[in-house]
Amino acid sequence: MIEYFVMAFFVAQPLAAKAAPAAPAATPASAVGLQAGPVAPTTFKNPITIAATKFQIIDKRKEAIWTENVRAQRGEADLRCDRLVATYRGQQEITRIQCLGRVEVREKDLFVKGDRADFDNVTGVLEVTGSPEARKGNTVLKGSKVRFTLGTDLLEVTDSFTVFPSAGAGPVKLPGPRPGAKAP
Repeated sequence: MIEYFVMAFFVAQPLAAKAAPAAPAATPASAVGLQAGPVAPTTFKNPITIAATKFQIIDKRKEAIWTENVRAQRGEADLRCDRLVATYRGQQEITRIQCLGRVEVREKDLFVKGDRADFDNVTGVLEVTGSPEARKGNTVLKGSKVRFTLGTDLLEVTDSFTVFPSAGAGPVKLPGPRPGAKAP
């Protein structure tokens, strides 16, 4: 139900002299990043699909807020959190996302979790803070900030503690923060 209201807000554009063709029925209702009039998601500049239990728009601030069971997808990246605030411009193209509470991100063999995530939808850079932990394959990393660009192999960890498990080793448990490490 909430997905319908999201689509209604982002598709509602002033009617031109010639009506735009309707979007195909398979278009996800929660797709955000629409241009003028309904279009297929493959034509969005940086398409993001967002679903949640609750949704709110604050158009004066160009913000959309999703809460409870939030799931956002862009390409192969899957982001989950408790609260997501998206900032948009122009024709509702999302430029930035802030996620708060139980943040989890998966992309291919990369898994990152933390308390907060800031995502730049234009550059594709995602930063996770708040006791972040990352797993890439069998390698486990912990630090004060995890930063990576969607669709690339570049992963940066500030104040890093890394565990390279030996072959056949069981799950790795990381210790707490290093003494003297700066809090995010």
